[in-house]
Amino acid sequence: MGIGKETLTLFKRELLIFKSNLRTNVMRSIIFPLVIIVFFGNIGTSVRNVPISVVNYANNAQSMQFINSLQSDQVLAIQSVTNEQDALQQLQLGSIQLVVVILPNFPSSNSNTTSVQVYYSNTQPTVIASVLPTITNDAQHFGGGISASDAARQLQGSSPSQPVQKTNSIVSSSPLYSATSSYITFLTGGLLAMVVVFSAMFGGGVAYLSDRQLGIIKAFLITPINKNAIVLSRMLSGALNGLISAMIALLIGIVFGVTLAMGIMAIAYIFVVTMLIGLGFGALSMVVASKVRKVDAYTIFAQAVGLPLWFISGGITPISSLPSWLAAFSAIDPLTYATDISRAVIMQGFISTSQLITDMGILALFVVIMALLAFKTFKPTIE
Repeated sequence: MGIGKETLTLFKRELLIFKSNLRTNVMRSIIFPLVIIVFFGNIGTSVRNVPISVVNYANNAQSMQFINSLQSDQVLAIQSVTNEQDALQQLQLGSIQLVVVILPNFPSSNSNTTSVQVYYSNTQPTVIASVLPTITNDAQHFGGGISASDAARQLQGSSPSQPVQKTNSIVSSSPLYSATSSYITFLTGGLLAMVVVFSAMFGGGVAYLSDRQLGIIKAFLITPINKNAIVLSRMLSGALNGLISAMIALLIGIVFGVTLAMGIMAIAYIFVVTMLIGLGFGALSMVVASKVRKVDAYTIFAQAVGLPLWFISGGITPISSLPSWLAAFSAIDPLTYATDISRAVIMQGFISTSQLITDMGILALFVVIMALLAFKTFKPTIE
């Protein structure tokens, strides 16, 4: 048999084992996301240095002072002072999180008159809830009123240069898409990657250690099969465990009110992301399991790796809320890119081609590197 058939044969064995412990596996996949969503779903977070763009139509001394005040307390970080069309495009691409438009009548002598327009994306609702009061207080200090359009405008198919209907509200919001998002939705987008990691690590590595202790791996090694098929079958097993756990977590999120902005296509994206993360961490589980002898030591390592990676990926809090030294590590965390895609399809309903290529490319590279390490560290010898 070729390596493909050998891998498939071993993988079928993994499926039979999974089926024999179906109730335990499903319950384990339910409990973790359920606890996280129930206990942490409504927790807010404080943020710092939230990237925004400013459009200054007033262009007077007061508006310049207002711009300076926006970033004086380090809650906001102004990325650019530009025109409205470019600012809204930056918002759509995710490079900023809010657009502050200073209207020509700023500051207005009438506190009930709109003079500052704010646009945002609900992809990070906790961020928006934290920074809107800051913008409101700063505007009111200069006598400006914050307001926005009554209905959410979709960026796709609409021209940013179209006139915006104003309302006479001091404090309001203007979500451009995903207007019904909540922190539970935000949390679910990050939770998917986490459940995949734990399922892949425990479904791959722990099962391998158990087989080795029972002498099953030794039996495999004396057969004329390609030894890399053992590694590949464990990677597939980890990916399958992760996929099932992710779908259960997503279903739990939907029960608690999560909606998919991209509709059924969101599931397709999540499926691909889940498989990549599952394969990558399934391979990592084999790397670790090849070096340790006891299940206890392995589980300690898996938890010590999985939880920190989840936190710095923005899984439970926005990356902008992390200390700068810790946020820097998120750039080398594969879960960051998996979470980025999941949140985009769940909350925005839109993902740019460049963002998709970058995120998927990094995840695919992670799988290749981990697989090569797993092949190299696996010892095809009888102990």
